Amino acid sequence: MRLGGLALGIALLAPGPALAHPHIWILQQVRPIVVDGKYTQVEVDWRFDPETSESEIAAIDENHDGKFSAAEIRLLVKDTMPGFEKDGFMTFLNTGGKDFRPAKAASFAARIEAPASFAPPDWDRHAGDKDEPAEKGPAASAQLPRNLVYTMRYALPQPTKTFSLTTFDPEYFVRYDIDRAKLAAGCRWGKHPTYKSEFIPGQPVFADTIACKLP
Repeated sequence: MRLGGLALGIALLAPGPALAHPHIWILQQVRPIVVDGKYTQVEVDWRFDPETSESEIAAIDENHDGKFSAAEIRLLVKDTMPGFEKDGFMTFLNTGGKDFRPAKAASFAARIEAPASFAPPDWDRHAGDKDEPAEKGPAASAQLPRNLVYTMRYALPQPTKTFSLTTFDPEYFVRYDIDRAKLAAGCRWGKHPTYKSEFIPGQPVFADTIACKLP
């Protein structure tokens, strides 16, 4: 069995209580796909914070050449996709009716972005850990920070003029933020009125959501 890396897939599958603060921070860019004046698919990038990225890259890039081969990506898909699909990619879509989760990704790719374009502010990713000792992050490296980037595309059930997307982890192990600097035309960012993470009762963290509409 291939070990290491894939912390997000493990987090999706792991039972037990959440931690007080996220251990993984992801910046999500959303790109609607328009065909004949209607949305047909939604493509998203997940950029992992640099510390998580280094841990994950070390596990995925087995020959340590600084890039992912087709074989390495196939192993990544084999290890992570069952967890992603089981939890609907932690994502809710809506095209005008009830919210639904994508059952699978129409396509998946992974790459290393160097230097990193996403570096969140420092945070204590081990705050709230009571049963496990704090882990040390990767040793300091002379190289510039990097982002692990997953790119996934979800098919919408039918062409539509409107849709919304919300990605969140109710356990707050993973924090997902929408990249508000790169909103597509016709899309707006907001906070979902009900989807939230609430490890500490009375201190909810409402999920980022994006809503898109064509004229």
